[in-house]
Amino acid sequence: MKTQIIENLVSRVKKIILLERKSDELSYFLSRMVIDNFKDGKDFDLEGLYFERGDDYASFDFKCSFIEDIEMDDNFSIYAEADMQELEIQITFNPNYFPRSLNDLVAEVRETIEHELEHIEQQNFEDMEVQDDEDTIEKDENFVYLTSNIEVPAYVRGLIKRSKVKKITLNQAMEEWFSENFRKFSDPENEWPIVKKIWMDYAKKMRSLEKIKKFK
Repeated sequence: MKTQIIENLVSRVKKIILLERKSDELSYFLSRMVIDNFKDGKDFDLEGLYFERGDDYASFDFKCSFIEDIEMDDNFSIYAEADMQELEIQITFNPNYFPRSLNDLVAEVRETIEHELEHIEQQNFEDMEVQDDEDTIEKDENFVYLTSNIEVPAYVRGLIKRSKVKKITLNQAMEEWFSENFRKFSDPENEWPIVKKIWMDYAKKMRSLEKIKKFK
């Protein structure tokens, strides 16, 4: 019965045409699939997810896998990446922290999927294309990476989703993100305020242009 329900949902989402930035239903669907399969401990793939913006369209595959690690100190970690044709997410977790950490996982899954959908849209839709400045930087240059043209919109979009899911302000969501990721900064005391200001300025500018969702 459950398998049939999932198949019906997959069939329905493949037929959805999402205009402008109305990718909410797809984002929610993917997040729900991830959490449902996390509870069941089952990796899964989806093929041919499809949505449109004006005369352009995006079609991509979605892959999700789970790794159990009873020795990890954190309750979970999420690795994700996306290109024009595929979004992949991998969740490593310590089962000793679940189910009590499930709400935190839900929020981060939804944030992560929003972040990666931004990258898919950047690469598929002309009106969202940004100049690729990542060719000139190294991935381990965390500060430059976080303030790049490609990553700023993705982080802001994801953190707005986090703030809405957890019913907190965008400022709180950013500070929460920093508390989870401060070790990635070589000079967090000086670098984080600059990164945060760039993210917040971008969020306020896009909100004034009505190009992103409202936030507190």
